[in-house]
Amino acid sequence: MIRIGVAGLKKDLTEKTIIENGNGNFEVLVTTDMDAAKKIKKGELDYYFGACNSGGGAAISILIGMIGYGKCATVAKAGGSAPDKDQIKKLLAEGKVAFGMSVENIEKTVPVLLESILESK
Repeated sequence: MIRIGVAGLKKDLTEKTIIENGNGNFEVLVTTDMDAAKKIKKGELDYYFGACNSGGGAAISILIGMIGYGKCATVAKAGGSAPDKDQIKKLLAEGKVAFGMSVENIEKTVPVLLESILESK
């Protein structure tokens, strides 16, 4: 089971989207960004999805500070295009585990993240 921590704005929508698109492969923990960062460091979570209005600010700023910039990425910015699956696969291959997105892109981005994670395993 792949464990994902969810925090930020509309975390209930992010959780629902993971459950609806995860085909039972993912366990979701709705939490705070600070708690998620601690759990990633301890190996209690595998990934983190966070959302904010821009996708790159509050969505992942705490994670950047606590687990390092090299493990975090914004995958869908406000006003931007749909998430790029090839880019997400590249980010996963680089060791990224924390992903930020804008709230307007949750329902488009989460399924692509889940599919990419499963394909990378």
